[in-house]
Amino acid sequence: MPSALESSLASTVNGSSTNATLDEIAQLKRQLLQAEIRLAKARATAAGAEADAKVLNARLRAITR
Repeated sequence: MPSALESSLASTVNGSSTNATLDEIAQLKRQLLQAEIRLAKARATAAGAEADAKVLNARLRAITR
């Protein structure tokens, strides 16, 4: 029994689901872009938190000396 991927590839080769495949590719590209945007935002947040921690650590050291 062929797998779903094999069936999909076979139907694509036959041309019967070319539009569905193109739609799926477009959807996956949009999802990938959204994931990359979320990742960039998370990295920016993490970088900001690291900077905050460094500043607070320096202030704490200055006060405790």
